[in-house]
Amino acid sequence: MPLLIALLLLISINPAIAAPNCNTKVCVKVYTDPKTGKLIITAKQNGSSATPKPISKPVVKPIPKPTRTWKPRPYMPRPAATAIVPKKYTPKPVVKLSLSDQLTQLIPMKEIHHQPVTSALVQVPVNFWTTTPPNFKTSVVMLGIPITVYLSPTYLWDFGDGTKLSSTTRGAPFPNQSITHTYTRTGSYAASLQITWGGTWKASGTTSEVSGGAIIQNLYTQVKVVTAPSKYFN
Repeated sequence: MPLLIALLLLISINPAIAAPNCNTKVCVKVYTDPKTGKLIITAKQNGSSATPKPISKPVVKPIPKPTRTWKPRPYMPRPAATAIVPKKYTPKPVVKLSLSDQLTQLIPMKEIHHQPVTSALVQVPVNFWTTTPPNFKTSVVMLGIPITVYLSPTYLWDFGDGTKLSSTTRGAPFPNQSITHTYTRTGSYAASLQITWGGTWKASGTTSEVSGGAIIQNLYTQVKVVTAPSKYFN
Protein backbone atom coordinates (compact mmCIF):
# COMPACT_ATOMS: atom_id res chain seq x y z
CA MET A 1 0.00 0.00 0.00
CA PRO A 2 2.79 2.60 0.79
CA LEU A 3 4.44 1.72 -2.55
CA LEU A 4 1.19 2.44 -4.43
CA ILE A 5 0.82 5.83 -2.69
CA ALA A 6 4.44 6.76 -3.57
CA LEU A 7 3.89 5.93 -7.25
CA LEU A 8 0.72 8.03 -7.35
CA LEU A 9 2.55 11.00 -5.82
CA LEU A 10 5.42 10.64 -8.31
CA ILE A 11 3.02 10.75 -11.24
CA SER A 12 1.04 13.70 -9.89
CA ILE A 13 4.09 16.00 -9.44
CA ASN A 14 5.34 15.57 -13.01
CA PRO A 15 3.64 18.37 -15.04
CA ALA A 16 4.99 17.31 -18.46
CA ILE A 17 5.57 14.01 -20.18
CA ALA A 18 6.57 12.86 -23.65
CA ALA A 19 3.74 12.43 -26.13
CA PRO A 20 1.98 10.27 -27.29
CA ASN A 21 -0.13 8.61 -24.57
CA CYS A 22 0.11 11.79 -22.55
CA ASN A 23 -2.14 11.95 -19.53
CA THR A 24 -0.59 14.88 -17.67
CA LYS A 25 -1.32 18.61 -17.60
CA VAL A 26 1.12 19.57 -20.39
CA CYS A 27 2.14 17.22 -23.21
CA VAL A 28 5.61 17.83 -24.69
CA LYS A 29 7.08 16.30 -27.83
CA VAL A 30 10.50 16.87 -29.43
CA TYR A 31 11.20 15.39 -32.86
CA THR A 32 12.70 16.13 -36.27
CA ASP A 33 10.99 16.31 -39.62
CA PRO A 34 12.55 13.54 -41.77
CA LYS A 35 11.94 15.58 -44.95
CA THR A 36 13.39 18.92 -43.87
CA GLY A 37 15.58 17.87 -40.93
CA LYS A 38 14.08 20.61 -38.78
CA LEU A 39 13.98 20.29 -35.02
CA ILE A 40 10.40 20.71 -33.74
CA ILE A 41 9.23 21.21 -30.16
CA THR A 42 5.53 21.04 -29.35
CA ALA A 43 3.71 21.51 -26.05
CA LYS A 44 -0.03 21.57 -25.51
CA GLN A 45 -2.47 21.43 -22.67
CA ASN A 46 -3.89 17.97 -22.19
CA GLY A 47 -7.39 17.77 -23.63
CA SER A 48 -7.07 21.06 -25.54
CA SER A 49 -7.51 19.26 -28.85
CA ALA A 50 -10.85 17.71 -27.85
CA THR A 51 -13.91 18.70 -29.87
CA PRO A 52 -15.99 21.21 -27.87
CA LYS A 53 -19.61 20.38 -27.22
CA PRO A 54 -22.14 22.42 -29.21
CA ILE A 55 -23.83 25.16 -27.20
CA SER A 56 -27.58 25.33 -27.62
CA LYS A 57 -28.82 28.82 -28.43
CA PRO A 58 -31.55 30.23 -26.16
CA VAL A 59 -34.99 30.80 -27.63
CA VAL A 60 -35.53 34.52 -28.13
CA LYS A 61 -39.13 35.68 -28.26
CA PRO A 62 -39.86 38.46 -30.77
CA ILE A 63 -40.42 41.89 -29.21
CA PRO A 64 -43.42 43.78 -30.64
CA LYS A 65 -42.49 46.97 -32.44
CA PRO A 66 -43.96 50.17 -30.93
CA THR A 67 -46.37 52.21 -32.96
CA ARG A 68 -44.81 55.43 -34.26
CA THR A 69 -46.51 58.50 -32.78
CA TRP A 70 -44.04 61.16 -33.91
CA LYS A 71 -43.14 62.59 -37.26
CA PRO A 72 -39.57 62.05 -38.45
CA ARG A 73 -37.49 65.14 -39.16
CA PRO A 74 -36.42 65.70 -42.76
CA TYR A 75 -32.85 64.64 -43.47
CA MET A 76 -30.49 67.58 -43.92
CA PRO A 77 -27.09 66.55 -45.30
CA ARG A 78 -24.02 68.30 -43.93
CA PRO A 79 -22.08 70.71 -46.13
CA ALA A 80 -19.26 69.14 -48.10
CA ALA A 81 -16.68 71.26 -46.28
CA THR A 82 -17.63 69.91 -42.87
CA ALA A 83 -18.30 66.35 -43.96
CA ILE A 84 -16.39 63.78 -41.93
CA VAL A 85 -14.28 61.53 -44.12
CA PRO A 86 -13.66 58.20 -42.43
CA LYS A 87 -10.04 57.15 -42.19
CA LYS A 88 -8.98 54.16 -44.21
CA TYR A 89 -8.20 51.22 -41.95
CA THR A 90 -4.88 49.57 -42.69
CA PRO A 91 -4.44 46.27 -40.85
CA LYS A 92 -1.06 45.62 -39.31
CA PRO A 93 0.90 42.73 -40.83
CA VAL A 94 0.83 39.58 -38.73
CA VAL A 95 4.28 38.08 -38.27
CA LYS A 96 4.20 34.37 -37.64
CA LEU A 97 7.27 32.84 -36.02
CA SER A 98 8.00 29.15 -36.41
CA LEU A 99 9.70 27.63 -33.39
CA SER A 100 11.15 24.84 -35.48
CA ASP A 101 12.71 27.36 -37.86
CA GLN A 102 14.28 29.28 -34.98
CA LEU A 103 15.77 26.14 -33.46
CA THR A 104 16.93 24.81 -36.80
CA GLN A 105 18.83 28.01 -37.50
CA LEU A 106 20.65 27.66 -34.18
CA ILE A 107 22.08 24.25 -35.06
CA PRO A 108 25.74 24.98 -35.95
CA MET A 109 26.79 24.64 -39.59
CA LYS A 110 30.52 25.31 -40.03
CA GLU A 111 33.32 24.18 -42.40
CA ILE A 112 36.09 21.63 -42.84
CA HIS A 113 39.73 22.43 -43.57
CA HIS A 114 42.89 20.53 -44.45
CA GLN A 115 46.62 21.10 -44.09
CA PRO A 116 48.65 21.58 -46.23
CA VAL A 117 46.25 23.92 -47.98
CA THR A 118 47.78 24.12 -51.48
CA SER A 119 49.30 20.76 -52.40
CA ALA A 120 49.54 17.63 -50.30
CA LEU A 121 52.28 15.07 -50.93
CA VAL A 122 51.94 11.39 -51.67
CA GLN A 123 52.65 9.17 -48.65
CA VAL A 124 52.63 12.21 -46.35
CA PRO A 125 49.71 12.53 -43.87
CA VAL A 126 47.12 15.24 -44.51
CA ASN A 127 45.40 16.79 -41.50
CA PHE A 128 41.61 17.37 -41.68
CA TRP A 129 39.51 19.18 -39.09
CA THR A 130 36.10 20.81 -38.69
CA THR A 131 35.03 23.98 -36.92
CA THR A 132 31.68 22.40 -36.03
CA PRO A 133 31.11 22.50 -32.24
CA PRO A 134 31.17 19.12 -30.46
CA ASN A 135 27.67 19.61 -29.00
CA PHE A 136 24.51 21.69 -29.29
CA LYS A 137 22.19 22.73 -26.47
CA THR A 138 19.08 24.89 -26.56
CA SER A 139 16.38 25.68 -24.01
CA VAL A 140 12.88 27.06 -24.40
CA VAL A 141 9.88 27.56 -22.09
CA MET A 142 6.50 26.52 -23.48
CA LEU A 143 3.28 26.69 -21.47
CA GLY A 144 5.38 27.26 -18.37
CA ILE A 145 7.46 24.09 -18.89
CA PRO A 146 11.27 24.47 -19.37
CA ILE A 147 12.43 22.19 -22.21
CA THR A 148 16.12 21.54 -22.91
CA VAL A 149 17.46 19.78 -26.00
CA TYR A 150 20.93 18.19 -26.10
CA LEU A 151 22.39 17.19 -29.49
CA SER A 152 25.80 15.77 -30.39
CA PRO A 153 27.30 14.94 -33.81
CA THR A 154 28.46 11.73 -35.41
CA TYR A 155 31.15 12.23 -38.07
CA LEU A 156 31.52 10.28 -41.31
CA TRP A 157 34.72 11.27 -43.14
CA ASP A 158 35.07 10.50 -46.86
CA PHE A 159 38.53 11.29 -48.24
CA GLY A 160 37.55 10.88 -51.89
CA ASP A 161 39.90 7.95 -52.62
CA GLY A 162 37.51 5.24 -51.44
CA THR A 163 38.48 5.52 -47.78
CA LYS A 164 35.76 6.34 -45.24
CA LEU A 165 35.99 6.61 -41.48
CA SER A 166 33.20 7.09 -38.94
CA SER A 167 33.68 8.61 -35.50
CA THR A 168 31.38 9.87 -32.78
CA THR A 169 31.68 12.52 -30.07
CA ARG A 170 28.91 11.28 -27.82
CA GLY A 171 30.17 10.84 -24.29
CA ALA A 172 33.76 11.67 -25.24
CA PRO A 173 35.54 14.18 -22.97
CA PHE A 174 37.68 15.37 -25.92
CA PRO A 175 35.62 15.11 -29.14
CA ASN A 176 37.39 13.90 -32.27
CA GLN A 177 36.98 16.95 -34.52
CA SER A 178 40.21 16.32 -36.45
CA ILE A 179 41.60 13.35 -38.35
CA THR A 180 44.62 12.39 -40.47
CA HIS A 181 44.68 10.59 -43.82
CA THR A 182 47.49 9.56 -46.19
CA TYR A 183 47.00 9.49 -49.95
CA THR A 184 48.94 6.89 -51.95
CA ARG A 185 48.37 8.37 -55.44
CA THR A 186 48.47 11.79 -57.01
CA GLY A 187 45.30 13.52 -58.15
CA SER A 188 42.50 15.83 -57.09
CA TYR A 189 40.17 14.41 -54.42
CA ALA A 190 36.79 15.67 -53.22
CA ALA A 191 36.86 15.09 -49.47
CA SER A 192 33.65 15.43 -47.49
CA LEU A 193 32.32 15.23 -43.97
CA GLN A 194 28.78 14.12 -43.12
CA ILE A 195 27.59 15.29 -39.70
CA THR A 196 24.57 13.56 -38.18
CA TRP A 197 23.00 15.25 -35.16
CA GLY A 198 21.08 13.25 -32.56
CA GLY A 199 20.45 13.34 -28.85
CA THR A 200 17.91 13.74 -26.07
CA TRP A 201 15.55 16.29 -24.58
CA LYS A 202 14.55 16.91 -20.98
CA ALA A 203 11.40 18.41 -19.45
CA SER A 204 10.28 18.31 -15.79
CA GLY A 205 12.93 15.75 -14.87
CA THR A 206 11.97 13.37 -17.69
CA THR A 207 14.60 12.58 -20.35
CA SER A 208 13.64 11.14 -23.75
CA GLU A 209 15.28 10.52 -27.12
CA VAL A 210 14.69 12.99 -29.95
CA SER A 211 12.50 11.05 -32.38
CA GLY A 212 12.03 11.40 -36.12
CA GLY A 213 14.65 11.55 -38.84
CA ALA A 214 18.22 12.66 -38.19
CA ILE A 215 19.48 16.18 -38.89
CA ILE A 216 22.25 15.71 -41.47
CA GLN A 217 24.79 18.29 -42.67
CA ASN A 218 27.32 17.77 -45.49
CA LEU A 219 30.59 19.70 -45.81
CA TYR A 220 33.07 19.50 -48.72
CA THR A 221 36.63 20.45 -49.60
CA GLN A 222 39.03 19.77 -52.50
CA VAL A 223 42.45 18.21 -51.92
CA LYS A 224 45.22 18.20 -54.54
CA VAL A 225 47.89 15.54 -54.07
CA VAL A 226 51.25 15.74 -55.93
CA THR A 227 54.53 13.86 -55.91
CA ALA A 228 57.39 15.15 -53.83
CA PRO A 229 60.42 16.49 -55.72
CA SER A 230 63.45 14.24 -55.26
CA LYS A 231 67.18 14.40 -56.00
CA TYR A 232 69.70 11.62 -56.32
CA PHE A 233 73.25 12.01 -54.97
CA ASN A 234 76.22 9.77 -55.70
